[in-house]
Amino acid sequence: MQQIQETERLITVYRNVDEVTVGTGDQIYSRRGLINRIALTTAEIGDQIVNILERRLVAMRGELENLSAEH
Repeated sequence: MQQIQETERLITVYRNVDEVTVGTGDQIYSRRGLINRIALTTAEIGDQIVNILERRLVAMRGELENLSAEH
């Protein structure tokens, strides 16, 4: 349930941002944070992120319903 709430929050966040920073993480260099960063406008990537999060939300809700039906 917590993951569902977090995903719902993220959908709202990504619908309303002006810019998204995308980067790679590396365990060896994790103390330096994201490396190979790029800033993308919401017009460039925002809708794709929201679509991905909405699909995840549907899948999580389906899993939750299945677990509820089993018990």
